Amino acid sequence: MPTPQPLKPSRKAWIPCLAIGLIGLILPGLSAPDQPITDHPDTAPANQTSLDTNQENTIKECVVVFATGRTLTGILMDSNDQSIVLRINGIDTTYRRARIASVKFLPPIETRFKVMRDATPDSDIDARLMLVDWLRDRRAYQLAIQELDSILEAEPYHSQAKILKTWLEQHLKLAQSKKLRSKTNQQTIPSTKDTIPLLSQEQINLIRVFEIDLSNPPKILVDDSVIQDLMRRSPDSFPVNERDRQAMLDGSDLDKLKILFRNKARDLYANVQVLEDPESFTDFKQNIAGRTAWLTNGCATARCHGGDQAGDFQLVSRKPNSAQALYTNFVILDQFTLKDGSPLINHTDPDRSPLIQMGLVRSKSLYPHPDVDPSQYGRDWRAVFRSTKATNFKRSASWIRSLYTPRPDYGFTHPPTAPQPSPSPESGTNP
Repeated sequence: MPTPQPLKPSRKAWIPCLAIGLIGLILPGLSAPDQPITDHPDTAPANQTSLDTNQENTIKECVVVFATGRTLTGILMDSNDQSIVLRINGIDTTYRRARIASVKFLPPIETRFKVMRDATPDSDIDARLMLVDWLRDRRAYQLAIQELDSILEAEPYHSQAKILKTWLEQHLKLAQSKKLRSKTNQQTIPSTKDTIPLLSQEQINLIRVFEIDLSNPPKILVDDSVIQDLMRRSPDSFPVNERDRQAMLDGSDLDKLKILFRNKARDLYANVQVLEDPESFTDFKQNIAGRTAWLTNGCATARCHGGDQAGDFQLVSRKPNSAQALYTNFVILDQFTLKDGSPLINHTDPDRSPLIQMGLVRSKSLYPHPDVDPSQYGRDWRAVFRSTKATNFKRSASWIRSLYTPRPDYGFTHPPTAPQPSPSPESGTNP
């Protein structure tokens, strides 16, 4: 399918940009900076309506003001007493409320678009196409298609508008299909008995991107539009010659992924579709956390870390072979720290990882497993590995070595129970 080409700003492109800057002054709906956080759905602006009648959740775009004075603009995806989840450039990131001064809601997308559209002459097709891009970035696909229909009515043979409309129509179908699959997955893998939420399909896909071994990659899809977006915003990083740029677009999906990694375009990683588990997660499922592996049968049982009495360290015990359970358990293992501050997984020296050391016979372990009460758990604790020479111990240490280092920041946190103090997810050394 043809993909949209980078748009060239017209001389009149300043008109919508000026409108964007004036919106905060001419439209109501923003909470004052010194007001408390009011991001519960019941307190969102009354006119914040969905642009897609099939869309379950209202798009609530807001500006988050931190106690330090720093601000972030994104879509509010979730909110509770401890934290909020903000989607920026397609990536969901969790922020603790203790760090936030206020959340200021922006007026609805439809209202802001109308202001910008009224300021843009009908004849300025380039500026109108820029507005279509603005709508696309905010997932207002139907409104973008309506604007393209209007453009094509005025200029029926405008190639860029035709390509954009085709792309948006296909993307809208894909978005609707993802929603349907997400509903099906929620019905298939209920989490009502688990005290920890499962990762979303988008979060799972993002982890897969970060953990790809370029020497042995899984099947991936990278749409041309992802590289075109990167070219448009970082023109100095790409050839001047149009033929050379087109050669990049004609390259393999793996070549396109390498371009994203090379340019550290982390905000675009979410647009890469990883169709199967990377090798490290195939290993994780087979040898560590799958249905027949030692973590599931030795640690994540209902009477141990998979039950309601597991304490701070609780694993998902239902459907361990499912992608949601598998990747959720991985994030818990990867982010969990002991009371002395030691990470559960030691990426510098895998053999010393508490994760596998606690599975050893206590007399041979650097981190002996704590005593358990047989009357509470039904039986005494049993070692998983007899020694560091055990096959499963070696396989587990080898798996840890296969993970990407230095550890990437996925852009979200996932505590095993209630949110606990942890390093800010705003920075990291990702590929």
